[in-house]
Amino acid sequence: MKRTLIMAALTLSACAESALSEDRTPRPMEVGEARTMALSYLRFDVTNFEKTLDQNQLLALPRDVRERLWLLDLDLSNGPNAPQLLDRSLAAIRNLDPNTLAPAERNMQTLLRMTPDTANLAGTSIATLVDLAPLLGVAPEQVLSDLFAIDVEDTFLTDKQLTDAIIQQVIASHPNAQTRLGPKTRDNPDGIYPVVPGTLPVNLTDLATNFETFSLRFGAYKGAGREHPGFVGGIKSGVLEDDFTITVRANANALPYKGLDLTDATIASVSSIRSQIEGLFDFEDPNWMRVDGLAQGEPTIESMTLQVMEAPTFIRGGTSPIPAGIGNSLGWALPSWTLEQVLLGAALGAFNQLNSSVAYAASGETDPLFSASVVNGFQTLVVRGGLGSPPQSSYVWDLLLEVAQVRLHDGGLKEGEGNVAFTVQNIPLGTTSSELEQRVKNNLRASPSSLLELTESVLASTTGAADFYYYRAQPENPPAQQGDWLFFIIAGDIADDQEGRPVRAYSYKRPGFYADAALSQKVSSLIALDGDTEHEKVRLDDHEQLFVEDDTGAVFRLSRGDKPSPNRIDLDVERVR
Repeated sequence: MKRTLIMAALTLSACAESALSEDRTPRPMEVGEARTMALSYLRFDVTNFEKTLDQNQLLALPRDVRERLWLLDLDLSNGPNAPQLLDRSLAAIRNLDPNTLAPAERNMQTLLRMTPDTANLAGTSIATLVDLAPLLGVAPEQVLSDLFAIDVEDTFLTDKQLTDAIIQQVIASHPNAQTRLGPKTRDNPDGIYPVVPGTLPVNLTDLATNFETFSLRFGAYKGAGREHPGFVGGIKSGVLEDDFTITVRANANALPYKGLDLTDATIASVSSIRSQIEGLFDFEDPNWMRVDGLAQGEPTIESMTLQVMEAPTFIRGGTSPIPAGIGNSLGWALPSWTLEQVLLGAALGAFNQLNSSVAYAASGETDPLFSASVVNGFQTLVVRGGLGSPPQSSYVWDLLLEVAQVRLHDGGLKEGEGNVAFTVQNIPLGTTSSELEQRVKNNLRASPSSLLELTESVLASTTGAADFYYYRAQPENPPAQQGDWLFFIIAGDIADDQEGRPVRAYSYKRPGFYADAALSQKVSSLIALDGDTEHEKVRLDDHEQLFVEDDTGAVFRLSRGDKPSPNRIDLDVERVR
């Protein structure tokens, strides 16, 4: 019923526009030419108007609208509200049946499970420990355990350390994980916003496609002089059910404002939604927005492929404490998203404050034949009595880097063939459907302008190319803010095409209203009026004439004419240059 009334009102509005324009063929105004134009202010207030959109309808909205409607951040950083998606994924990888894995993935699983007890040092710079340990009467794994100050059955790297490295070096380096689209405002005309580190922004397209767009947004990237191999190779989620819908409840004047396209002095319409943002949604109403059809309980990612690419050549560990705190391994010069850099970063985070000291003597002797010390991660080994050659001094993360690289190529894999791509199954998202819905509502409530494009798409009513429109202020305002006003349009008032792109550029060099033909004395301002602070606006009662420039650079004089009714006014329009 409400939709029928709205459509009827819009039809009447269009008829009124046709009558006011006198059904003449538009032509550009010449310098010195004057015309009288009639503008009306029409209202059709709708309370609790509901619009429900299913997946197909959501995806039929202009792409720019969908991609700018930010819903929530998927937190991967193990914060207090984090889904711990990466931690859960790594835990799943550790527990996969190795017989089901490709060679590179099987070798990577070995690295994730590697402890001093299972470490294979063959082919690395630390391999001499294997020969030295029996001469000292100790096992190699005990030497590693003592050197790294962990138990022989503890993994060298925990899930959290690996998660932090993947987030900081692989995910955070992806351009689409650094910024997101959002509403275009006066303060942010491009509508590009920073992303909270350690999170992945979810927009309306992502949700409506059940997260399938993640493999595109966070896959391989190349543009603006930047490249990234991506980290999501494919995804299928179980977050949405077949009956998924989003319902928005709004209170608004559903009719457009009437304005003028000065270039040819024609009546045009501007959607009235944007200027009503303060009263558009009743946030005290629990049903101002509903998200239905989310999977009940704890939604899961049914399958997700995570990938990390290795460097094409073997990287030796460093042998110098300079640069301080990291060392001189060429691994630090690799792109941050390479597997080698991830391993270095995870090991650095785990052992950068490691300080340990061990010594081993022969049976019955007190003087040690072998000693090792680690100071802030840098290890030095000393062997006496010609027992053998110890490994070179280095940071302990350089030792782990070499061990990891050699083990990654077990089974005959060549350098460059160790790229890792794991497909994990049924990973809980880490949040319930009700919590997910509440996050969406909280984010949109905190930034209701994010919903403007969606609501404008639902109640689309902009036609023509108005330069300004007529507005009748609310009667309960103070006397100085009552009466007839003119609002100069902003970029957001321009209609979009089906791809979400503006149908025309916002090419106004001097927007607003002026007291002189030279446009040197602006008399309009961004004064707050009935909740609007975005538009340059001026009260007609305060000025006998106004000057304004259109988007072609032509200048016009506006003079107030007859006022046949409270919500209608005549404007005399003359082109002065």
